[in-house]
Amino acid sequence: MKLFDDDFIVGGFTAGASGIWTRTKPTDPPTQDYTALSGELGIPLSSIVRPYQANGQLAAIVGTEHGGMGVLSDNVLKKTDGLVTSDSGLVLSIIAADCVPVYLADREAGVIGLLHCGRQSAAGELIHNGIARMAELGAAPEMTELFLGPHICQACYEVGAEVRDDFALSFTAKELERIFRREGERLYLDMAEAITVKALREGISRGNIHFSRECTCHGSGFYSYRRGDRGLQNLAYMMKKR
Repeated sequence: MKLFDDDFIVGGFTAGASGIWTRTKPTDPPTQDYTALSGELGIPLSSIVRPYQANGQLAAIVGTEHGGMGVLSDNVLKKTDGLVTSDSGLVLSIIAADCVPVYLADREAGVIGLLHCGRQSAAGELIHNGIARMAELGAAPEMTELFLGPHICQACYEVGAEVRDDFALSFTAKELERIFRREGERLYLDMAEAITVKALREGISRGNIHFSRECTCHGSGFYSYRRGDRGLQNLAYMMKKR
């Protein structure tokens, strides 16, 4: 489904027909789902880039020279969970199956970014690093819009106490009260709230932070690792038109 489509950007989130976005070997042809997305967007596969993700903190600046990497061919974007560009016509893409796709755009500077934010990234520095890479291309946090795409909601995301301990290293006690909810012995994580706190710290205004209300786990339109889907992924994508 398309999440936004205007004269500056197009972006969306899709399960595809089969949920297969990753080739078995670097020499394999592109997956059918990528081929279908190429046709839907009216752009060649050589204009799509996807990193090799690692649930980490690395965000990279990419350009048209990276087109096709991770889709048509092997690529240099290893252990990378964020992509940033100022080039028009380049489709940024990341896979997710409960993690949060974070879409970023500074329309005035002409810079966009797309981040794959799991719980390790939310507790770490991916949001900071993605916004920092955008700044290197001329973007300003106060001008940046942030949109959180479909992801597992707090009601579905039960975690262990060790996860809260990890978050306690980078969030205050008051922030942790908003990010985690207890129900008896059970503990639930709100990824959207954690990312919002990080974004506000970086200077993004609350009025520029928006959310999808779709949950990948209890909803039926997307794949969910927590629900039991294994080897199947959703794809987040974003392209600057001009």
